[in-house]
Amino acid sequence: MYLGFLAGVGALIGSASYAQTTCGAWVGWPTESPGTASNILYDTAFSGASVGLAVGSWNSGLGPQPMVIEWRGAGWSGLGLPDTSGLGARPQVEGVGLGGGDLWVVGYVTTSYPTNFMPLVMRRHGGQWDRVSTPTLRKQNTYPFADRGGFAYDIDGVSGEDLWVVGSAAGYGDASATSVGLALHFDGSAWEDVDVPLVGNRHHELNGVSASASDNVWAVGDWRSVAQNFKALVVRWDGSRWHHVPNPGEGDAGGDAECVVAFAPDDVWVSGNFNGGADHLIHWNGSSWDVVDAGLPGPFAAFAATGPADIWASCAINATIYHYDGSSWTPAGGPDIPGAEYVLRGWGLAAVGPCEAWSVGAWSDGVVQRTLAERLTPTPCPADFNGDGVANTLDVLAFLNAYAGGDPRADFNGDGSVNTLDVLAFLNAWNAGC
Repeated sequence: MYLGFLAGVGALIGSASYAQTTCGAWVGWPTESPGTASNILYDTAFSGASVGLAVGSWNSGLGPQPMVIEWRGAGWSGLGLPDTSGLGARPQVEGVGLGGGDLWVVGYVTTSYPTNFMPLVMRRHGGQWDRVSTPTLRKQNTYPFADRGGFAYDIDGVSGEDLWVVGSAAGYGDASATSVGLALHFDGSAWEDVDVPLVGNRHHELNGVSASASDNVWAVGDWRSVAQNFKALVVRWDGSRWHHVPNPGEGDAGGDAECVVAFAPDDVWVSGNFNGGADHLIHWNGSSWDVVDAGLPGPFAAFAATGPADIWASCAINATIYHYDGSSWTPAGGPDIPGAEYVLRGWGLAAVGPCEAWSVGAWSDGVVQRTLAERLTPTPCPADFNGDGVANTLDVLAFLNAYAGGDPRADFNGDGSVNTLDVLAFLNAWNAGC
């Protein structure tokens, strides 16, 4: 009978198609909320399915305190910061990113005059904090040539020897601008404060950065001149210097750029407020911006992706997560939280694999704002008998081996015995795909 069954399945195999992994539902995971007034997670990043960090803050009425929590495959647990007392006081954490297989956390510390604040960068390597520093910025370029301070908000790079940290820093003392965009580059041994173009004469800030290659790094934020509206700031590193990229958020009505994800020099997504706030999503095609209507009520707070046809993004306005499949954006998650008066979903996102992602933020019952972490995993696929993530001919062979050997796993219909009914049940599942 087994040989006859094999022959019948052989005919079916020729017509079977490879199926795609399907996504399950977003599910909340417990996270600590030590603050009696408010708690929030700003960002998250993963170096693998079982290793991740999320950063944020908590407050019990005495001001924000830094929070770092760690995922080790079974749950989230609190993680203490390294000793930063020699660098400054009151450390704060703002972002976390992946570089060279390690997770890097960025923020700032309070220092004495004239810097006042200094960008803080910490690396998590081998389960330990092994690199903690406040990179030195270039001095003012006019008398008295004082030290300059700043804030670090985000980090990304293509390797552990090619990382970028972005944020905002004090001006150069020459009245060209009160604050300038901060871009720090790490070459594996030291940090360099790299010049970012000035667009206005008052304020510049970079909130997010995305790197697809050493010569294709994009950063976004906002800028303004004296007595004018804030406007969207987009800059690109071409391998030798940063360039200002004009965008639809720089009109007289103002705007801003909240987040960015770059895949290639002609494939970059930016979300924010553009064309006077009428649009919230733009795409760079290599020469110009395309305005994309994704039905958003406001800008995305974060992007995460495994590739240009698998992008996750979160809209804080409607607490909804969206997905891009290479052709269109669609709402793709955001479960109700019983008792929540409001939800700050997806302030940070991380994509681990297809249909494997994390979202972090906060929610409030009207009394205390608590941290929020939600996880998306693939839907188990019965036809994927060998568990490799796709349903294909290898699953047929794996099932046949189990069936021929009387393996209990071949009891596909769960009736307690292995027989031809299980064969039919498996074939139906396999033909349906995943």
